[in-house]
Amino acid sequence: MPSVPATTAVLYSESEVPDSLFDDGSLDVTDLTAQTTRALAEILPPVDPALLTEKPRFAYFPWRKSLVKIPGPLSFRRLRLDRNRHKLTAADLDAAAKLRIGVVGLSVGHAIALTLTLEGLAGELRLADFDDLELTNMNRIPATLLDIETNKAVVASRRLSEIDPYLTTSVFSDGITAENIDEFLDGLDLVVEECDSFDVKVLVRHRCRELGIPVLMETSDGGTLDVERFDLEPDRPLFHGLAGDLRIEDLVGLDRAHLTPLAVKVLEPARVTAPMAASAIELGHSVTAWPQLAGDVLLGGATVAAAVRRLVQGRPLPSGRVRFDRDAWLDGLTDPLDRAHDNAGTADESTDQLPVEEMSDLELITYAASRAPSAGNQQPWQIIADDDSVTIVLDRSRTSTLDIEHRASAVAVGAALHNARVAAASRGVLDDLEVVADDRTILGRVRLKGLGAGVHAPEYERELRTLLARGTRRGPGNGSPLDDDDLIRLADVADTEITRLVPLTDRARITTFASIADRSDRVRFLTPELHREMFAELTADPAAGAGIDIASLDLPPAMAGMLDVLRRADVMSLLDEWGGGAALGADAAARVTSASGILLLVQRGRTPADYLRAGLVVEQLWAAAEQLGYAVHPVTPAFLYALDDATARSLSSNHGDVLAGLRREMDELCPVADDEAVTIVLRVSRSASPTVRSRRLPG
Repeated sequence: MPSVPATTAVLYSESEVPDSLFDDGSLDVTDLTAQTTRALAEILPPVDPALLTEKPRFAYFPWRKSLVKIPGPLSFRRLRLDRNRHKLTAADLDAAAKLRIGVVGLSVGHAIALTLTLEGLAGELRLADFDDLELTNMNRIPATLLDIETNKAVVASRRLSEIDPYLTTSVFSDGITAENIDEFLDGLDLVVEECDSFDVKVLVRHRCRELGIPVLMETSDGGTLDVERFDLEPDRPLFHGLAGDLRIEDLVGLDRAHLTPLAVKVLEPARVTAPMAASAIELGHSVTAWPQLAGDVLLGGATVAAAVRRLVQGRPLPSGRVRFDRDAWLDGLTDPLDRAHDNAGTADESTDQLPVEEMSDLELITYAASRAPSAGNQQPWQIIADDDSVTIVLDRSRTSTLDIEHRASAVAVGAALHNARVAAASRGVLDDLEVVADDRTILGRVRLKGLGAGVHAPEYERELRTLLARGTRRGPGNGSPLDDDDLIRLADVADTEITRLVPLTDRARITTFASIADRSDRVRFLTPELHREMFAELTADPAAGAGIDIASLDLPPAMAGMLDVLRRADVMSLLDEWGGGAALGADAAARVTSASGILLLVQRGRTPADYLRAGLVVEQLWAAAEQLGYAVHPVTPAFLYALDDATARSLSSNHGDVLAGLRREMDELCPVADDEAVTIVLRVSRSASPTVRSRRLPG
């Protein structure tokens, strides 16, 4: 049997394994490479082909009498740390692999070294502890009964080696002394100090300060983490100066009775937990050592690992102290059920019950105008009524980045104008329509005559009831095709002097538009301004008059559960940084794919007045589709109101080229002349989802 260290695995290539190992009948031989080869081939994104041909190794663990065939070092690392993504990038892990960290004291230090190893946050670990494992240590050290009477540093090193045989570990089983400290510290990037001896704590810091090595200490009482950046502050006082100007020579020969008060000063007596403070008084009386709990110790491992992550990521980690007090956190427990009840939003159906028959002519006309659809349900209008007219004026303050030159708002004003016109006609008071749209004003006006005459027109009353019942149904459809007769009836509505209908009904063209919608939605999520506006439109507040009710989105359970994650700008920023977010547009694509058809309304002319007049037709087309039994849902891409690539590009600081490219794809799918533009895109489907009536602002 070869002579091997008792603390780390011995690594062999296949050709180097001594015959004596294979001949040892008591040796347990395991081959992991079949399973790891499959896992490596299935990993996403696919790995470098060189990893698939990397030669395996054998790891020999003499204390276990085990020989294990494992992947080569690069393959092993790629597989073992794969689940770190996207919390640690490949660059972060490469930086961490160069870190040389010393851990002094392997009680709390065992959990810290273990966590650093699990997360791949070190290339070399030096472990120092003079003490052997005892049964009294096993309330907090993740070891076994078989490790008792083995040096704590050796126990830790063996465990780390069993996790990662390629990790370099070395053991200082005499602990840290004045004689070996320079050897221990030589070349280290960081020291984690967790020993019990106060004089050793001072010795380690004193020498680290001289060498410019930062020191971390996690105190398993109230989750206290200390950071001393001696690399950045060469004159920084030890322990933040809390115990005064400590010198090593002043501590020589002091017993526990004299050292304990110094240790307590470092912990800040007023801030340590009551059990710890009381235990300081009882040391040597009713307790033999500082009390420690496994949960506190394991939390310390996580806390130190978080600090090391900041170092490898180049994020700020200044000198100082922070507390992660679990009891304080638990005192702040809140019940998500209470928040859910407080924030629950429901679709507003109260307007369905308004007594339309009891309204005056002006009340009915203004109410009908207010029920028109608008992008993001922003209701971008002011409705002004007098005895001669009802005027719908565009409110330029209710806009968004995608509402380029207020084109979407002009469409909404046109839809409101149509509703007002039908309401006036139903009461027999319609005289004429007027449209004013220039650089300063966009408005539509219904001129009235004979208010209060009481001459009702039943054919318009039926149309009005349809318009007032109109709503958005965002749920998925069943994918059944649009009937030819229905398509003819819809074209009869949309093909006018100012608009024409371009339907997408064959599955290939619907799929193409689904891909466009998918990528357009992804850009909305990943562009900070568009993401902020998108979520500003959503509301769960039952009292909110504008915006889209979250309850009306008819989200699939998986997406509904992720909504609070999707609204986070920091999450979107990370996805963008990683080149991820492919799933962000999947819901939009799925809804488009489930459609019976996609209706693109194309208008003639590109002036504000043209968009307003096209809005009249939008409302008629929407109502006609609902009368035919279809669910209607606007699925307008982000770039729709950009009439050239430069404008589309300007909508997103980070993905403008994508939007410009999508705009060109849309032109290929639905070609338009130079004097035409797409007014809106409607998804029509057969769906069981409920019709949701939008909230409305007062007045």
